[in-house]
Amino acid sequence: MRIVVIGGMNLDLLGVPDGPLRSRDSTPGKITLRPGGVGRNIAVQLQALGAEVSLITALGNDDRAAMLSRLCEASNIDLSLSLPTDCPAPCYLCIHDEQGDMALAVNDMSAMERLTPEAMAGRMEAVNSADGCVLDANLPPDTLFYIPQNAAVPLILDPVSCAKAPRVQAVLPRLTAIKPNRMEAEALTGERNVEKAAEALLRAGVKNVFISLGAEGVYYADAATRGYAPARPLRNLPATGAGDALCAGLTVSLLRGESVSRAARAGCEAAYQALLRRNMM
Repeated sequence: MRIVVIGGMNLDLLGVPDGPLRSRDSTPGKITLRPGGVGRNIAVQLQALGAEVSLITALGNDDRAAMLSRLCEASNIDLSLSLPTDCPAPCYLCIHDEQGDMALAVNDMSAMERLTPEAMAGRMEAVNSADGCVLDANLPPDTLFYIPQNAAVPLILDPVSCAKAPRVQAVLPRLTAIKPNRMEAEALTGERNVEKAAEALLRAGVKNVFISLGAEGVYYADAATRGYAPARPLRNLPATGAGDALCAGLTVSLLRGESVSRAARAGCEAAYQALLRRNMM
């Protein structure tokens, strides 16, 4: 199975406090530096699930960008379709709470603005030769519109954040699946109830909806099926990256022709295994 991922690759700086966060104060804890980005993380998780993966992203021009490229290639992620730029490597700064959930985050993804429709035009033949394509909303709005209009393969989309989720409204009818979290689903639909939010996304034309609920698992829906897939518990670990693994697991399942309920369970299992592997490192 060959999958193209189009989205962000960046350097992650993650802070995990030893106790409760204190506003406007320095909190003792641990800081980790590692490769990240929604597109890159999904690509790595897809490769771990046995897919052949190409990542289309905007590459920076500094030492951090060179390191990210080397690490990505070491994970057997093909970067030959990615776009070189004269920008610094994108970065993501995240502070967790004591439970391991994101409390605050800042991202600098300005290099992604270079991944324009014109830049994508010469890459769509490669996209359409794959079995499927995963998009993240770090892409510029015009590019997010252009790709689905010219794609001939199943499209799975991750909205990335509440701020970027509105970018995808115009392409909802062309999506095979969407994987927002609870807050992103509300930003897309105005519905705080996840079941109503899923219904709104289905009415907008999305074929399969997966709303990730953190430790509660995922709510899934298609035209005929609704339900919850529970997450396997794994305590005292930062949850960053679980949603990317969830997206990878459900993508592989859907591209194999499996049902929305089986895809949801496959996504939850992929998230669990990804967090378990990280804990063992």
